[in-house]
Amino acid sequence: MSVNFNHLRSFYAVASERSVTRAARRLGISQPTLSKQLKALEERYKVNLIEGTRPPLTLTTAGLALFDRAQALFGVAEEIDALLREDDLDSGSILRLGTDSPPFAAKFMAAFQANKPQTRFRVTIANALQTNDLLMKAQVDLAIICEPKLDPDYSYVPIYEDRLVVIVPAMWPDNGLATMPLAAIADATMLVRESTSRTLAATNRLLAEGGISPGRTMELHSREMIREGVAHGLGISLMFERECPPDIRIKTLPLETASAAGRVEGYLAFRTERRRMPMMKEALKIADEMRKRV
Repeated sequence: MSVNFNHLRSFYAVASERSVTRAARRLGISQPTLSKQLKALEERYKVNLIEGTRPPLTLTTAGLALFDRAQALFGVAEEIDALLREDDLDSGSILRLGTDSPPFAAKFMAAFQANKPQTRFRVTIANALQTNDLLMKAQVDLAIICEPKLDPDYSYVPIYEDRLVVIVPAMWPDNGLATMPLAAIADATMLVRESTSRTLAATNRLLAEGGISPGRTMELHSREMIREGVAHGLGISLMFERECPPDIRIKTLPLETASAAGRVEGYLAFRTERRRMPMMKEALKIADEMRKRV
């Protein structure tokens, strides 16, 4: 009596994600279908594999043993798939990329396409929290993301570092200063990102460390809106240096601090089990090149 491969794949997805909802999204099937397949596997062998109804689900002793063997099985399956698809990158495959860092994503895409000209991209731009969620739900193949929430089933390869700088209107009276003292922020209106933004998190860390509280804040939900707000004199803001394109209406100044609180690291993130695929091998090669140039 041979095991039903689809039932085993459903178990492996649930065991990996510790969630029926996430596993169903990963496989692209409905939750009832996945649950039915999992139940059929358990009933066929008269064994309980998973306990609990709410994530994170728990594997029984039998479930842990099966999961260990399923990992080996599907690892080999990935290798076979990678071998048979070796030419996919040269035949116009689509790479789904999620990012909260457009400048670095564009740099990555340019390098990727230089090596594999036929590759096409489908890019989703969101904040770091949303980008991480897209990756976890398998709605993107990989992500270029700032300070992601780490998950043991995913790999994170550092590819860039960035730092906060202050942006002010072009006519801002800087008195010839080459840097902006943190204390000056206390007297200005600060334009800030939404509460889930990594930029805001880094800003809050830096200001808290310096004992600085802005006099007034105004929440704007995109980099573009903040730049426009600064250009039109609504206030000043802190942004990551490489996210500040040249604009004659805006002046960019380094901050007068040696603190590391305003520095962040960005990563290429993807599901570890896909590391052997040609697409990921190429992505890792480019990530390594980007990291060396930082």
